[in-house]
Amino acid sequence: MAEMNRWSRWFVNRSNARRSAKVLRILGPHLELPAAPRILELGAGRGGLSALLVDRFRPSKLVVSDFDPEQIEAARSYLGRRFGPLPPSIELRRVDAMQIPFEAGTFDCVFAIAMLHHVEAHHFDYRERPKALAEIQRVLAPGGVLAFSEFSRTVEMRRTLIELGFLPRFERPGWRGRELAVFGTRVVGAPDRRS
Repeated sequence: MAEMNRWSRWFVNRSNARRSAKVLRILGPHLELPAAPRILELGAGRGGLSALLVDRFRPSKLVVSDFDPEQIEAARSYLGRRFGPLPPSIELRRVDAMQIPFEAGTFDCVFAIAMLHHVEAHHFDYRERPKALAEIQRVLAPGGVLAFSEFSRTVEMRRTLIELGFLPRFERPGWRGRELAVFGTRVVGAPDRRS
C-alpha cells in the first residue's frame, strides 16, 4: 500500500461526511449487527463515516484506521471536534489491509469504503486484493459482515469473496462497474442466506 499524495487526500476528504451519510443510508438496512458491535473501518480518511458509525451503532470497539498517518491525524482532529474527548471505545490506528494487526475473529463488521483499490500498485490491478480480502475474512467473527464500496475489479472481488466463503447479503451495482455491497461470513451450522 502507498500513502496518498496531497491531491488525492484533498479529493477523498472534501465531502467525506456527506458521502459517508449516503453510503450508510444505503448499506445500513442490510447490516445485521449485534448490540454494541466491534467494528473495524479500513481507510477511514477524515473520519466522516467513523462518527456516523458511533452515532448509529454505539460500538463497544471502533478501530478507525488508515494506512496514511496524515489521514489518521485528520480523523483524530475531525472526531475530536465532533465528540470532544474521544470515547474510550474509539481507537485510531495505522493499519495495512494486507496485514491487519488483530487476532482472528476480533470484529463483527469491517467497513472498506472506496479503499480496497489502494492496496494495489495501480488501482485497476488485481494482484493484492485477494490477500486483503482474506485478511478481512480472518479478522471477522463467524457471522460477521464486510460492507464495502469499490469502483474497480468488482466482478473479481465478488468471485474472491465467494471463494473465501462469504455470502452476498446486499449488492448494488452502479455506474461503470462501481459497487456497494454487504457480504457476510458463514456461521458454522447455519443455512446459507443468499440475497
